[in-house]
This record gives sequence, C-alpha cells and structure tokens, in this order.
Amino acid sequence: MARAMQHATYPSRTRAPLRIAIVGMGGATHVFRHWPERVIGRALARRGHTVVNIGYHDPRIPALAATEDQVDGIIVRRVPVQHWPTRQLHAALTASGPFDVLYLLHPRNVLAWGATRWAKQRGVPTVYTWLGPLHDRYLVRDRERPYDAPPTYERLIWSLPQLLRRLRRDGRLRDHLRNYALHWPLAVADAFAPVSRHEAEALRRAGWPQPQTLLPLWLDFEAIWATPRQPIALPRPALLFIGQLTPRKGYDLLVRALPRVAQRYPGVSVQLVSGLNQEDRRRLELLARELGVWERIVLRGRVEDAELINLYRSVDVYVTPTRYEGFGLTLLEAMAAGCPLIASDIPVVNEIVTHAVNGWLTRYDDPDDLACAILRLLEDEALRQRLIAGGMQTIAERFREERLVERLETLLYHLHARRAPQERGE
Repeated sequence: MARAMQHATYPSRTRAPLRIAIVGMGGATHVFRHWPERVIGRALARRGHTVVNIGYHDPRIPALAATEDQVDGIIVRRVPVQHWPTRQLHAALTASGPFDVLYLLHPRNVLAWGATRWAKQRGVPTVYTWLGPLHDRYLVRDRERPYDAPPTYERLIWSLPQLLRRLRRDGRLRDHLRNYALHWPLAVADAFAPVSRHEAEALRRAGWPQPQTLLPLWLDFEAIWATPRQPIALPRPALLFIGQLTPRKGYDLLVRALPRVAQRYPGVSVQLVSGLNQEDRRRLELLARELGVWERIVLRGRVEDAELINLYRSVDVYVTPTRYEGFGLTLLEAMAAGCPLIASDIPVVNEIVTHAVNGWLTRYDDPDDLACAILRLLEDEALRQRLIAGGMQTIAERFREERLVERLETLLYHLHARRAPQERGE
C-alpha cells in the first residue's frame, strides 16, 4: 500500500480557516442528506472553513436544478456536466475563490479535468478521492461484475505522451480524450484521500505515488438518530433491499434466495427501495415470476429520508448481496438505524463489516449461501441483537465525524502549508 501521510500537528498560527472547493458530481443538495459532498462540506463548514461545492447542474432533476444554492453552510454552484468547454466551470471557481485547496471526488467526475487545470494554473493544491475505482469503465471489462476479471490498469491514459501513442495506434479521438480527461487529474493530484484500503491499493497499482490519507466516508448520524420513530406495519418476516436494479447491486441474488426462505417462512416479504424505471421493473418481475416469488416483493420506489430510516427500524434484516461497492453507505445507515445486515464478502464491504460481529458476510455471487444467512438471522434473535450492538459500536469507534474530519483537516492544512508563501498571499 502507498505510504500514508503523517498526521502532524501544526502551530496554531497555521490554523486560520481555509477556503476549500469541493468538486463532485451531484454535489451538496437539500434532498440527498448523505451524499459525500454534503456530509464532508457540512463538517468542514461547522469548523469555520469556507466551503464551496461545485457540482452538476441538471434542470431535469429538481435537486440539481438551481445554479446557485446554500446547503448546511456550504455555498453551492452548479455548472454544465461536460469535460469541455470549461468556461462556466472556470467562471464559477474564479467567482467563488480564491481557494487554499481543491478537493475532488468520484471516478467519473467530468468536472475534474477543468477544475484541476484551473487549480494548477493558480498554484492551488488538489486532493482526490477516487471513491470506487472499479466504477471506472476503463479499468474493468464489466462494471456490473468487476471482480470477474482482473482490472485493466494498462488501459488508463493520464499523460500526453500516452494519449498521443493511443491516437497514433487507433485514432479513437473522443474515447481517448475522455480517458485522459478522467485520469490526468488523478495523476497530477498532490495527495489522495482513499475511502478504503482497496482504493488505496488501486491507486498504487495504477502507478500514482502520491501520499495517501485513508479517509472513510461517514453519515449525518445525528439526523438518523433524531428521526422520529414511526413503525411501519409489514408482512413478516420483512427483508429490506436498497439500490439500483442492476447486476452490480445483486438484486437477482436476493430474488433467487427467496424461494428457499419462503419455504420456511411463507409470509416473508422484500421491501424494495429503488428508483425504478420500466426496464428495471420488467427485468425484476420476469425473474421473480419465474421463481414464484413476485407477490412477496413490495416495490417502494424512492422514499424520503425519514421513511427510509423507519424502514430500517421496522424490517427484520437488511440484505445487500452486492457484487461491487465503492464504499457502501447503506451499511452505515443500517448500523445507525439498528438493523442487522447481511452483505457480500467483497473488498471494501469487508473493511466495514466484520463477519458475525457487526453484520453477516456471505460468499460472492452465491444465492444459496445468501438464503442460509437470511434464515440464520431470522431464526436467531440473540445473534440479531449482537449484530445490532456491534454496528453501533463500529460507528462509535470508527466512523465518528469529529475524528474523521480532523484527519481530513490535517491533510488540507498540510497541503496548504506546502504552497509557497507568495502563493498563499503572505
């Protein structure tokens, strides 16, 4: 693993508030409380820093429709979703600056190239959180099942010589430019803040030697715990699935496990929370009808935060048989809401979930093992309570906002201190 950055303590005179630009994708919104840009930005703003979030503008999506906003003390600017031209992105950065550091997130962040170029021209250091390397289509052969084949690090383009060689070889201008635009910002970042050891290793294997500070994500746990309790009446036993209906999220594994669970528990139901489109629904219904379990699935679509938290509280088990996670925020949601969970034993997930301590891990891509796990938890109340207690302890010990934001703050001050005094305006 690449070397970790030393968490030094700096003199108090260097602890003046920073001006920080967070450049993400969806960014900070009033709707999605737990998106990283909002959680991280809110924590930094609480500590007195000026935080500007530059994110995607999409008038078709209500949460992303406003070009200017304020969310939890974060100044929000939204710009067109495009690698180039970058005029509006640069204008938003210039009007909101100057900045002491620029923080980028996400593997498919199309604003990263323009924002990094703007920062490098002004001597502003950048830190990058890749947040799920195997979401990158240039790094995997199949984004839905990325562990079924080795990562293709050799496909990444992050320098001009590499770009020119690829263009001479096959002339695929648009594809190679996009490849370069996504990976050059990573190659020239001053530091990385990977959310997991798996991400840290992927950065090292890609060939980028910058210092790293391991920084797991966290949630607005205060909001979860403050949500009023409103029990939801459900058929019993009740299972919960949250996520897109894609092979990557493993919804099909849960559907395939359901007949065996139903043999033991005829009243079992699956509460399915997902932004359904018609293609998703047809695919799900076809498989569920084929297996005779369609009537056991309750489609809830997207739900508000309060209803989601009360679903966690009301069901018997949260099940996420995922084939890949960049991090796994729903694992922390379940733990915070006091819901025992079952998840796949895959990288990143098994950095958060310790088998039989704060959750139950099942073999990758194995519906039979998943069915066994569901039955085990439904039949063992003492185990369920032990997993719930373990989840609460995990949050208290490993995902406390104060400790994690201090780690990020130390990194940001370190990057700021490395700038020449004249660049810092001294």
